[in-house]
Amino acid sequence: MPVQKPDFLKLPDANPGKSTTRIVMENSICFELHTIDLNQSSDRKTIHQAFSDQKELVFHRSDGISLSKSNLLQALNAFDNEDECADLSLAELEQLTGGVGLPEALVSSTILMTMVAGTSGLFSSGMNASGNSSIQDAINAGIRADIESIRHDLSNHNLDAATGTYRPTAAAGGIGQEFIDSLDLQDLDQRAGIQTQEAFGGETVIRTIKADGDSISVTYSHSGTPMQNTSMVVPASGWLS
Repeated sequence: MPVQKPDFLKLPDANPGKSTTRIVMENSICFELHTIDLNQSSDRKTIHQAFSDQKELVFHRSDGISLSKSNLLQALNAFDNEDECADLSLAELEQLTGGVGLPEALVSSTILMTMVAGTSGLFSSGMNASGNSSIQDAINAGIRADIESIRHDLSNHNLDAATGTYRPTAAAGGIGQEFIDSLDLQDLDQRAGIQTQEAFGGETVIRTIKADGDSISVTYSHSGTPMQNTSMVVPASGWLS
């Protein structure tokens, strides 16, 4: 870049008898020459910075041919990734910016919270389903055991252990109710059948036993939902005359 630097020299006058001084101004021009290698990224950044500073610069090729600003920009843009946007990892972004910005942190936190909430929901649903399945299995096991107990009592009703025969005391069509009465159960309400409250697997189950002639029906319900229903014929009914 050309620079003018005025210098003032005090010279003696041609007539020594006179006390006069001549001022002579000398001008000098300075040029700064830089060698730029476009293959070096640091030199390319230097050129971009010079364009941004809007300095008066003149560029020439190594063979002396002058380069215009547009030609130089075309040469710069010919290099790969000169102005290409690239996705950066968090580590690269932190190295460039000194840390993650607030918008990026908020977006990342929101995504993380959404993923954690979804995972927690799936885990909670899985645990609830597993717990409900375990409770259901315990209730079903309790119901099956209770049915076998009733079937055992029903098979021994009116049984003469000495002879191995049945001796029914009720008339035909009444053995079912006779068996229910022999259980001596405390009815929860006055509706048809005998309702009792049973505990299976730590859960409360309502059992209803009804007489149907010489047979009985047993129904189980949990939380108002029917669970199982079965019917049994009193063996002693086969010995009625």
